[in-house]
Amino acid sequence: MVSDPRPSPFGGSTFGAGPVGPFVGIMTKVLARMQISSLARPLAATPSTTDPYHPLSEDDALPSSFLTLARRGVVVSLVLAATLLGLDSPASATRFAGAFMADGGGARAMGMGSAFVAVADDASAAFWNPAGLLNAPTRQVIAMHSERFGDLIDRDYVSYVQPLKGSGAWSQGAFAFSVIHLAVDDIPFTANLTSLLDDNGDGIVDETEVLDLLDPVIQDQIQFKTDRELAFMASYARTLGAWQVGGTAKFIRQSVGEFSSFGVGVDLGLLRRDWWRALDVGVKLQDITSTYLSWSTGRNETISPVVTPGASYDWRFPDLGLAVTASGAMEIHFDGRGNRVDQFGYQAWGGFFEDVSSNLFLGVETSLRDRAYLRFGSHGGFDAPNLTFGVGLELSRFRVDYAHAGDVLDIQESTHRVSVGVDF
Repeated sequence: MVSDPRPSPFGGSTFGAGPVGPFVGIMTKVLARMQISSLARPLAATPSTTDPYHPLSEDDALPSSFLTLARRGVVVSLVLAATLLGLDSPASATRFAGAFMADGGGARAMGMGSAFVAVADDASAAFWNPAGLLNAPTRQVIAMHSERFGDLIDRDYVSYVQPLKGSGAWSQGAFAFSVIHLAVDDIPFTANLTSLLDDNGDGIVDETEVLDLLDPVIQDQIQFKTDRELAFMASYARTLGAWQVGGTAKFIRQSVGEFSSFGVGVDLGLLRRDWWRALDVGVKLQDITSTYLSWSTGRNETISPVVTPGASYDWRFPDLGLAVTASGAMEIHFDGRGNRVDQFGYQAWGGFFEDVSSNLFLGVETSLRDRAYLRFGSHGGFDAPNLTFGVGLELSRFRVDYAHAGDVLDIQESTHRVSVGVDF
């Protein structure tokens, strides 16, 4: 049986013992009983929306309605894992806390494999590198909608940037306001099913008893709730000598059913355009002071800092009306996620930093007469599920972009992102 000794934030259950809590615990047991260990074990041990999982076996002769529930539960469990689990102590970093913000906003960046820290030059720079807000030529709004893993997760992003044209030192920069919203509907909660499933009355729902979920009568007793995660960001950027500098203050609100959390964080960004010829370099310091999320249950989560240095280079061919931008970035984590989740574990750093792991992002953008765009990227790996691509079209002050990301969960569902931008 798969177990996890960590306490539930609801004070009700663990995977291995105690009363049954959220759907995450029961679904892990169900998957373990179905002998889909490659799915169930990571679900309990290292939940992440970036891990490559394996789909349900066709040999498991379960009702299609339950398989649909199980399939949805896998993705929901991954999304909620950072919210519901791993609250080790108020002083330690919580892996995957605040993960709903990780992919930022805008289809352009996603099409380039998220290698955007040195490219950022539009309203989405508020997330990717706030220093890049200075390169927005005029007021701009970007709105994005993304459906992750099919239609299981809805994610929206809106950002507005306003260049400042005043005479004072602080009036010659740019400010921006952004919102990230993620929602997962119809999340099954099972805390009310303990008495129905615990046939022997020992207070533990074991692997055999959990199969009673196949009973339609018990399935009808499952309660469905909604996970909503929201981040409001206020950003400012200005020049400092030859460098562009920027910062973002983040206000984070998460809710799952009747439980909620609140936190405040700070990101910083540096950017140097044309540092050498057409080479741009930048770095984003995310959650630089660590970000604390306080839950209504009395538990706290800590989002540890992330450092993302990057570079990009531009080639222009005026006679052909062609421009090419190649970019790269290295996202470095310090929360002990390891190479089960990230592309490179601490071994890639010489084994000296146990808590350090990282992902390499690479991207290319080709534009034709600054109107049509084609993009490709690699997001933390070179296997097919880690590859991204995108297209864009710009007409006067209006721009629309589309991006596609692979099936990293191996559930036959990809991620699609569409964004529109307007200059005015």
